[in-house]
Amino acid sequence: MLVAQAHSFSQKARLAVTLAWVAGYVNVVGFVVCGRAVSHVSGTVSTLGKDVTDGDWALLGSSAWLLWWFLVGAFGSGMAMHFARARRWKSIYVLPIAIEAAALVALGAVVALSDAPQVEGARTIAGPALLAATGIACFAMGLQNATITRISGGVVRTTHVTGVLTDLGLELFALIPRRGASRPAGSQPVGGLSVGERAGLLASILASFGVGAGLGGWALTKTVDFVLVPPFLFLVWIIWVDSSQPIADLQHEPPADDADPGLWPPNLAVFRLRCRSSRRGTPHRLPNMQTWLEELDPWVDVAVLDLGDASDLESAGAEELCIIADRMHRSGKALVVAGVDESRHPTLRAAGLHRVMPVDCVTPDLESALKPASERAWRLAVRAAAKPSGGH
Repeated sequence: MLVAQAHSFSQKARLAVTLAWVAGYVNVVGFVVCGRAVSHVSGTVSTLGKDVTDGDWALLGSSAWLLWWFLVGAFGSGMAMHFARARRWKSIYVLPIAIEAAALVALGAVVALSDAPQVEGARTIAGPALLAATGIACFAMGLQNATITRISGGVVRTTHVTGVLTDLGLELFALIPRRGASRPAGSQPVGGLSVGERAGLLASILASFGVGAGLGGWALTKTVDFVLVPPFLFLVWIIWVDSSQPIADLQHEPPADDADPGLWPPNLAVFRLRCRSSRRGTPHRLPNMQTWLEELDPWVDVAVLDLGDASDLESAGAEELCIIADRMHRSGKALVVAGVDESRHPTLRAAGLHRVMPVDCVTPDLESALKPASERAWRLAVRAAAKPSGGH
């Protein structure tokens, strides 16, 4: 889930459901214990404007403090992802989520160690402990929001619901059949998702945030010192799940061991999925296919992807293949998938791969994939050579 960008509806929905509740939970804890909303800053900015008008510099400083640490959290997310990407980590999003988990530990420690009296079962902290708690909480929420925004390509925001409700209202209106519409409104794709899927995604974010808020309020009635244990354990579980399944390597190799370079189209490249020798036999996930596509040499018109060494292909990987194949097709290139036996066809078919790739572009072995790949590569090469140059 945290390896590559979430392109499909199922990936985006999984992000929304799994992490929006954490924001709702932490926000309720911050509101009850600290007296301030910490998962979003819209109200904080409004309060800051009022504080300037009233000349209340103490409250102005408090609002600015929250804004600053939310910004630092978002900046920290970008820095953590850049750090992981520069070192070519395969799970670049695990690091910011791990930092968020550590921030929740620090927040829980501040709340537990504060000596403020409990009022109706909750401890309302003040002074330096309040500054520390609100700063840490806003940092964690800024970090989470920036990370999930990057993974989902700006579609999923998990720490606030104002925009979610606005978008949900618009999507629900779009679902209403209207006269003169050539197609049902819900079938129109928006950002890669149909209107119906986007409405479901937004509703899931809203519901998840609300469930988290309810759980946080209930947990505060049971304990204050350990109230942040559930979201912390959940983030640790996400990191463990994401890290426990190895990610395969994608290596550029010649079409065959004894291949003569002159026999193959110059615009054809073969990439083999290689499982880690120490984890052979364990199901491997695909690497970040979007990064692979972005880094693909411009001279490659046809790419053969050999999955024969992979012991499994999960639905998320199949959806990723479908998206990459569609993008290559739209850019005038082609993808041929090899090493796919009959047992994997239902998974690929459910992901919609058959709609964006010809039947002969999904083959059981590399040898049978090279013929259609070569034919397409030669056709594309001839077509490119026949095009007049831009200056004539």
